[in-house]
Amino acid sequence: MRYRYLCFLILFVFQLQASSAQHRHQFSIVSENDSYISINNDGYYTNGLKLSYQWQGKDTMQKSREKFNTIYAGHHIYNARFSGEIRTEGLDRPITGYLYAGYDRKSFNAKQDLLQWGLNAGVIGPPAYGAEVQELAHKVMQIYPPTYWDRQLSAAWGVNANLLWSPQLVKQQPGFKWDFKPLLSATAGTLFTNGGVGAALVYGKFNKSSRSAFWNNHKETSKSERELFVYLHPAVYFKAYDATVQGGMFQKEEEKIPGRLNPVFFQARLGAVYARKKIFFGATAIYENKQSLTQFSAQYYGSLKVGWMW
Repeated sequence: MRYRYLCFLILFVFQLQASSAQHRHQFSIVSENDSYISINNDGYYTNGLKLSYQWQGKDTMQKSREKFNTIYAGHHIYNARFSGEIRTEGLDRPITGYLYAGYDRKSFNAKQDLLQWGLNAGVIGPPAYGAEVQELAHKVMQIYPPTYWDRQLSAAWGVNANLLWSPQLVKQQPGFKWDFKPLLSATAGTLFTNGGVGAALVYGKFNKSSRSAFWNNHKETSKSERELFVYLHPAVYFKAYDATVQGGMFQKEEEKIPGRLNPVFFQARLGAVYARKKIFFGATAIYENKQSLTQFSAQYYGSLKVGWMW
């Protein structure tokens, strides 16, 4: 009987290792904060956290079209120009938290074109617990208390659908160090409605798109498939609605801190990614112009990502 259990354990370990080698599962954490760029920054989009779990079915791994499923949850905090603002005239954009969760489906064809669609739901205002999270964080760090959360946006729930398309224009060949990835996106719903166009210029050592950490799909069966690359990704978004600036779509009362949507929103991301075996790391510096035209200035913040594959 003991040998039977021992054989079962050995078979289980081998099966687990075989599954791990193919990296069908991934868990990642993204942390974003303006203090990652400068300790003097603490305002506008001041903090974000996103947790995600991705998996790939066995039936899609050997086909010409590879498909990935992702579920995720996240939390964002938006302040005026300074989260400890003491003057009401300094309240240059609405204050709110944004709590959300969703599902994405990625698909790569034989040409390595990417098509992604997804659905998510979220809430702004007091039910998003922006005040509680920021007050606790500042208390733990023993710094000034955040102010004016009594003037945050009213509660509003909503749902969104999103779509992303990135055709593979450059034929990916072994040893090639450059890649150019155009990206077209669209989001429609009761919290956000926008369309975006951009492109990423990638340099370094990377795998083809369906196996690359650039798209959070790193797979490695040998040292030759380790990745280390940098990228520059500028994009322009044409916005029709943003609940974190304008408040809930069905809100009839005027918000305590009014915002005015910037319909042409520019973002630039400069980042680096390293991936090997069962783990990857990413760091990105991000510039954004004004989300609300009432803001005194644009904003900078940093993003850190770590992921585990098995």
